[in-house]
Amino acid sequence: MALKRDFYKALEDILGPEYVSDEPEIVETYANPVRHGIPAHQRFEAITLPESTEQVQAIVRLCNRYKVQYKASSTGWLYSDPGGPNCIKIDLRRMNRIIEINEKSLYAVVEPYVIGAQLQAECMKRGLNCNLTGAGGNCSALPLAAHVNLGHLSQSGSYGERNTLAVEWVTPDGEIVRLGSLGSLGEWFCGDGPGPSLRGIIRGNTTPLGGLGVYTKAAQKLYHWPGPWTFPMEGVSPKYKPAYIPENFLCHYYSFATLEAMIDAVLKIGEAEIATELMCFNAAMMAANLATRHIEEEREIYKKFSESVLGPGFMVLIAGNSKRDFEYRKRVLQRIIEETGGKNLPDVEDPENQGGYIWRYYRETGSIKETGRVLAPQAGMVGGNDCFPLMTYFIKSCSKFKAKLIEEGSLYDDGTAPFLQSIEHGHMGHGEILARIAVTVKNPMEVARAINNGSNQIAINEHYGVPQHVWSDALHDLYGPHASNYHIWLRKIKKTFDPNAASESSTFITAKDV
Repeated sequence: MALKRDFYKALEDILGPEYVSDEPEIVETYANPVRHGIPAHQRFEAITLPESTEQVQAIVRLCNRYKVQYKASSTGWLYSDPGGPNCIKIDLRRMNRIIEINEKSLYAVVEPYVIGAQLQAECMKRGLNCNLTGAGGNCSALPLAAHVNLGHLSQSGSYGERNTLAVEWVTPDGEIVRLGSLGSLGEWFCGDGPGPSLRGIIRGNTTPLGGLGVYTKAAQKLYHWPGPWTFPMEGVSPKYKPAYIPENFLCHYYSFATLEAMIDAVLKIGEAEIATELMCFNAAMMAANLATRHIEEEREIYKKFSESVLGPGFMVLIAGNSKRDFEYRKRVLQRIIEETGGKNLPDVEDPENQGGYIWRYYRETGSIKETGRVLAPQAGMVGGNDCFPLMTYFIKSCSKFKAKLIEEGSLYDDGTAPFLQSIEHGHMGHGEILARIAVTVKNPMEVARAINNGSNQIAINEHYGVPQHVWSDALHDLYGPHASNYHIWLRKIKKTFDPNAASESSTFITAKDV
């Protein structure tokens, strides 16, 4: 449906005519052809590009007044399309400034379109580092815009829920709320108080994915960085590598005869707190991250790796603060591997390869290759749980469902183990079932939905908690009755802060039953 001309003219008055458009060729570029595995047909009525919090607030208030929905996003990697008609886009790409990097109090303040790689590069110049979302360094550095904000560095650098400090929030009805120390002192160092905290409102198990207003600025924690300011690179993309392995750094890969042995090693490394990164990649993911030339090279590396590993395994990256610290960490790692019967993968430790692994894992440049590789391009289920062992057993149960689909001929037997991740030294776990849909399947979307539905039922029936891929009314209604009826309270929050349902929330929750 076309927007009212006076509404469109008001948008032009707020932004200037050059920063708002309802031209079909512009609107179409923002369209997502598939939504929740179903072909999507909705398009935004117009695209807006604000450059300040005040402009965002003005757009939101205008939408409330005219009963038009809006949806905001930054880099737009995940579900940033409209769920229905009468919705405009708030594209935050002009809000791309690093506001502050506080070296003393260890935090950084960014706008939504600052990407992780950009912030990390500036932090490294100051001997600091930040957590990056696992989707890649090209995603937003604002922790509330980066979904769960889990990544390779979450072993030592936590994730979005723990890293988020003070926040500037344009509420769904157009108020500007400054949370934590920002609201009371004008400083960014704390996300809570004085008084009750709103962090549980603006971000629960996962962020609202555009369904609860707009986050225009946020601070996040920073961490010590013991490495160089830059990684000098050699070669030409995609076959490039660091000129050297940074001093006191290593990257190894270990596999184990059983899942229990791997869990034991992960928890012991976590208890010792010696690892900067620990990702339970399978052999295919390690191969994809090393291959630089073509598909056949990846297949060759994978064949070699798969014949060398004992079973499930993990990549571990250590960064020592000094030579003595580095030697200590290496000795502890070696002892843990000996106690748990781990086997190393020599090709990963080859200096020719190791520097490239270190660079790609720290800078999050290989994420799309890890999950979108030729050997298993369909990620069927994503989750997160209270501790690493619990998540591991959840994914193990889901793997049985995957095996059933392989037997039926719906999935290709890629021979790969599930992907798992240790967070906060094993205090939390994340996992994904990676599956390649067979080319003979007539309706691949049905298979994808079967994987998701089967995984959800396993999480509920076997009491693994609410995973981090739960968004939309349907999924909240599925999980809520099994988790203290949280969906009822979530809808009350939505209704309270968004009485006009202006903030499009098909990927969050609606207030339909309130």
